[in-house]
Amino acid sequence: MIQIESICINEFRGIKNLTLDMGKNNFAICGPNGTGKSGVIDAIEFALTGSISRLSGEGMGNVSTKEHAPHVDSRSNPAKSSVELTVFIPSLNKSAKIIRTVKGINSPQILPNDDDIVSALAGIASHPEFALTRRELMKYVLSAPGKRAEEVQSLLRLDKIEKLRTTLNKISNTTERSIPALEKLKIASRNELLEALDITEFSSANILEAVNIRRAILGLQAIEIFDANTSIKDGIVSLPHGGITSKIPKAQALADIKISYDNISSLCNETIEATCKSIKAEISAIVADTEAIRNITKENLFNISLAEFDEKQCPVCDTPWEPEKFRTLLLSKTKRLEEAKKKRSTIVQAIKPIIDLLESVQNSFPRISAYALLLTPPVQPLAFTAYLQNIQHDMSRLRNSADIVGMSTALDSIYCCPSDVTALLNDLEKAITALPDPSKQDGARDYLILAQERLEKYRQAARNLAKAQRQAEISKHIYELYGTVVTQELESIYKQVENSFVELYRDIHHEDENTFLARLAPSIGKLGFDVDFYGRGYFPPGAYHSEGHQDGMGLCLYLALMKYIFDQSFTFAVLDDVLMSVDAGHRRDVSRLFKKHFPTVQFIMTTHDEVWLKSMQTEGLIDRKHGFIFFKSWNVDCGPTEWDDRDVWNEISGELKKSDVRSAASLLRNYLEYISKEFCHRLHAPVVFRGDGEYTLGDLLPNAVSRLSKLLSEGKTAEDSWGNTAVAMDIENRRKELAQANVKSEIEKWQTNKAIHYNEWANFHKNDFEPVVTSFCELISHFRCKNCNGMLYVVPDRGTKQALRCSCAQVNINLNKKTN
Repeated sequence: MIQIESICINEFRGIKNLTLDMGKNNFAICGPNGTGKSGVIDAIEFALTGSISRLSGEGMGNVSTKEHAPHVDSRSNPAKSSVELTVFIPSLNKSAKIIRTVKGINSPQILPNDDDIVSALAGIASHPEFALTRRELMKYVLSAPGKRAEEVQSLLRLDKIEKLRTTLNKISNTTERSIPALEKLKIASRNELLEALDITEFSSANILEAVNIRRAILGLQAIEIFDANTSIKDGIVSLPHGGITSKIPKAQALADIKISYDNISSLCNETIEATCKSIKAEISAIVADTEAIRNITKENLFNISLAEFDEKQCPVCDTPWEPEKFRTLLLSKTKRLEEAKKKRSTIVQAIKPIIDLLESVQNSFPRISAYALLLTPPVQPLAFTAYLQNIQHDMSRLRNSADIVGMSTALDSIYCCPSDVTALLNDLEKAITALPDPSKQDGARDYLILAQERLEKYRQAARNLAKAQRQAEISKHIYELYGTVVTQELESIYKQVENSFVELYRDIHHEDENTFLARLAPSIGKLGFDVDFYGRGYFPPGAYHSEGHQDGMGLCLYLALMKYIFDQSFTFAVLDDVLMSVDAGHRRDVSRLFKKHFPTVQFIMTTHDEVWLKSMQTEGLIDRKHGFIFFKSWNVDCGPTEWDDRDVWNEISGELKKSDVRSAASLLRNYLEYISKEFCHRLHAPVVFRGDGEYTLGDLLPNAVSRLSKLLSEGKTAEDSWGNTAVAMDIENRRKELAQANVKSEIEKWQTNKAIHYNEWANFHKNDFEPVVTSFCELISHFRCKNCNGMLYVVPDRGTKQALRCSCAQVNINLNKKTN
């Protein structure tokens, strides 16, 4: 990855012109809401990727990077809107510059244009997850399992895995759904073959017996073995015809007509009529219940929507949806339709036998129609054609359970066969009966030819079914095997992420959750995420943990994922307002976490909380003078405006140069109150409790000074007990210097009267107030390490104190005396 050395922003978003020197170090951007902090983040993302995630995605409508990235005054001149980023690439040990304008959004200028640099920057562009906002943070914590899996796998570059799984599942389902229809075709073609062979039981012995009788009549050799390649008409082509024969196989045609009569009789009788009327009565009861009708209709719509959903948008209205949310919504609605589903199911089951009868009638008539056209002269089977169309229409309505009224209409007359159909059947039967009977030889020939045609049809149907069954079996096996292997691999990946996540979260919440555990459980298309709640069991993060804890979890999970993805190459992360919901009690812990676990990562952070900024400074996470920028305000003409200097003492000095003692006094008072709280917390200084939490400077700073002095005294005593005279003398000198600085500030003379609250400072003259500032600046310096500038703190955080230390350990004062 990279680290940013500097950034220059011109006419971009809400920024007119701004240059920041980040020096490859952690950097914070602070300021009230609406002062332009996120504009810097947008500029970084734009320079590296050519896009701005804030201007894309769901709900953005016509907003786009190309149209709305330029400053509003430069929207007609996108060439002026530019970001120049100077970066360092640790893996190459090279610095480079990338310049991107909105006009040339897809053609950034890279200097130097070396292949390795271009490749490295292209890698960053393909990983936009280096920038994290709180909105994105919650995707990892509070999302539904399916959505979480999608987001995490996208971050891990595993999103193609889920896409392939979905594709394999669709293939498996499609092949499985094709089998019932092919089974019906096989059964129908087998029945037709049995009719042609004039046998009742389908077996090789029965087939050979019937076939060989006809072959004997023709003087053909008997077939001994019947297998998949046997031709029952083998040798028939060379035989001479016995005479003039009809194009219609008379015996088979009459048999087929009889089957049609039988099918019509099975459909058109009093029993079926009574069944249809009974079903219509049930439908009428449902129709009277308008709510049930609406529910049945909706359920069918839901099922179709679920089946046709493409993981992106609703198939009905094209509205973008998150897959898991879409399915959850529709499934929750279908659950409320159980009663309507039960009623419909009863009707569907009752109608199924009727549909089967209609299919039998439908399947028998095409052959009869063909015979009609073979007569001399041909007979047009128009009555059959119209009847088949009506049957097809009725079956379509009966199968559409959503159109329950249409089902009822279809049941009105399906048990009545039109008179012109039966009349045509009678005429055909008479005409075919009147045909001359074929000779035994010609009859045998016709028998074998027709039987062979239907045998081939049956064999093809059997092959199609067997092929579909093999495909279904193979596709299902592949899908299940893929799911098993993927789950195993994901479990291994997520276990590493889980361990890292737990370690990071424990570091932040070591005071109250030092035994915290979590479970990342991958399954097909989902990623479960449950966390321990004080030993009471595992629950979703949003169940019991506070919002601050949830944000902490999101941050830790994100960092764990980034650590897994990049390992030692993880050198850069942008956290846009991510830290704001982390509760105040754990802010310093987050800063320590960054320093401890990610010392080589450059964090670019935004916050509107000055306390957060000061906390990052006091922990040494950012440089107190050069590691941040503070935006005071923003306007459309100038963009964000920052403080004159980046250090509170320089800020105060700046106000005094303007002779604004009141502003300087306010800055000093607010800073001292803030920093005194930090001193008291870190040094475990006793402070009189106030229920309203309103502590003044007099409540805090004297206690902090007294506590540090006492700790130094204890440190001297401890070193004396160990015989470390020189170390003890250094500690004593440190204590004396603290006492002298305390006297200079005259802190002990100021009382805690909140009404006064140092407001008298505002009435000082500039020359009178400057010594006050100097004395406090010197006093505060005794609470910090001169090397790392971090605050001194007592360890351990709870329990018997052991030492007084700083972040770099240059200050490490032992507080334990030698025991005899």
